[in-house]
Amino acid sequence: MLAVPVAGRAWVRLNAEWVLPGVTVALVFLLAGRVPPEVRPWLVGLALFDLTVSAALIASRTRLRGERHPEALAWVLARGVLVAWLLLPLSRGWWPVAAALGLVGLGVVAFGLTRPLPTGSARLEGLERRIVSWSRVTPRSGLGAWLAWEGAVWAHLLGRARGPSGTAFRSSTGAGAQFTLLIFLSVLEAVPVHFMLAVRDERAALVHLIVNALGVLWCAGHLRALRNRGVVLGDRLHLNVGLLWTGSVALSNIAQVQAAAPSEAGVLRLHRQVRANVTLRFARPVTLHGFLGRPQVTQAVSLHVDDPRALVDALAAARAGISPGPAAG
Repeated sequence: MLAVPVAGRAWVRLNAEWVLPGVTVALVFLLAGRVPPEVRPWLVGLALFDLTVSAALIASRTRLRGERHPEALAWVLARGVLVAWLLLPLSRGWWPVAAALGLVGLGVVAFGLTRPLPTGSARLEGLERRIVSWSRVTPRSGLGAWLAWEGAVWAHLLGRARGPSGTAFRSSTGAGAQFTLLIFLSVLEAVPVHFMLAVRDERAALVHLIVNALGVLWCAGHLRALRNRGVVLGDRLHLNVGLLWTGSVALSNIAQVQAAAPSEAGVLRLHRQVRANVTLRFARPVTLHGFLGRPQVTQAVSLHVDDPRALVDALAAARAGISPGPAAG
């Protein structure tokens, strides 16, 4: 695997991290049937070395000096161990493989959490702050955001997560009906299919039942999240549609507040099940987190609140430095 042609860094990195590991596994399967059984453990050991040490060396040498972060190389090692454990059955009986995978994962998380939070993150609250914190753990921020988002689903199910402080404005999202329907369909489908599978394979029936039960609980977590306060005006304006959209914006960054929802390109609709009645335009782009914690950069959003005039007046007063009066919520 070290004999890679000299080419551009991107080409070498693509081959080292994705193409050549697949070739390594394919060669092991090709040779395993042609060598004596006592030689196969050595063959799998060489493949594991190739998927981890060799891959990490190539990944290190093809990155610029400023990009050689320890956690990036740790993820290369972890990915190699995971590939070997999943695709090479002989390696599953080697407890050091599983132990190494766990230690590398814990090391990456521990190292990432020692990093300082980005500037301005101290003013963030709730899921938004959790996403920023977990994004330090992995070299690919999308994975950290997904972990934080999934954790928030179960946190809402097991308890009621603490929301941002400030004046709340009631918002009818209409999204609860979708999750209620998913729960109903999951239960309706799970019962007959479970008994049908149990006749042929009880283990498959049990797995199917567990997956459906987790899906129902996952939807229930979203339902509870949707009951939280959606639009909250405090030191910042917090925009939350359960866990479907989460984010906040500094009041100084709000360029325009409009008690209407024009249908034009470039405006991110936070409420898709009900008609939006407020549009916010920002002086600088704002990052909101959507489904699975995916970031979405936008310079304008439209949303629905039950009393749009109260929100518009409160925002105008807050931006002018005047304490807003009582609002709906």
